[in-house]
Amino acid sequence: MSQPARILVVDDEPNIRLTLGALLKRAGHTVMEAEDGAAAVALLDLHPFDLLLVDLKMPGMGGMEVVAAARARQPDIAIIVLTGHGSLDTAIEGLHQGIFDYLLKTTAPAQVIERVQAGLEARAQALRQRQLLDVVGSAVQELRGEQPAQQPEQQGSTPGGRYITLGDLQLDPWRQEAKLADRRLPLTPTEFRVLLCLAEHAGTALSYTQLVRGAQGYDTTEDEAAELIKPHIHHLRQKLEPNASAPRYILTVRGKGYMLSPGGE
Repeated sequence: MSQPARILVVDDEPNIRLTLGALLKRAGHTVMEAEDGAAAVALLDLHPFDLLLVDLKMPGMGGMEVVAAARARQPDIAIIVLTGHGSLDTAIEGLHQGIFDYLLKTTAPAQVIERVQAGLEARAQALRQRQLLDVVGSAVQELRGEQPAQQPEQQGSTPGGRYITLGDLQLDPWRQEAKLADRRLPLTPTEFRVLLCLAEHAGTALSYTQLVRGAQGYDTTEDEAAELIKPHIHHLRQKLEPNASAPRYILTVRGKGYMLSPGGE
């Protein structure tokens, strides 16, 4: 049995949402529901999820559009697509989006739970592998005598690596948690990675493309990167800043991008 997870169910049919929601809650998971693609994207911007169950055919924003939006916002999310019938085209597109599985809407409840658990376990294994690679990469850098580009103000040990402390702000990369003056910030995984990227280069302006590369792991144009990063910066300021309209931590550097002020000054 996998650990309890945060699952988003997206389907325009209320009975499907109700049935899946009840089934997953009985299995111990926390479930949120969306009736269409726009509502799903709004929830993905506000909450971190471990797994997405999404209907392929919906009015307005279709299932694959929701998948692309989810992957852009939360790259590590496991995705299962619900469909009335499969097709080669959607299966090929799903491969590009890293979809874990397709399930027919007539799939038996026990098999739904089985595939959800398998998706969550695959996600957990991928995260463990990435964390191990990060640790190995850091060890190789140390053996070569390489130093990080910017040393944080303070560093301490955690079970999986190092936490970063900048004034009242503390980041724990291992648990993907951020605290401000001992108050845990409710960040999505993407928001945390954007903040971590800024914290690792505190006091230095980072461009939109640098932030996308650091937080999402791929390269894009400056215009596309701006469209991806600006909403996350907006939400980060809402959660981090005492006054989001007059930010003290995440500063806009005109013509360059954003910078994290080391002491929130």
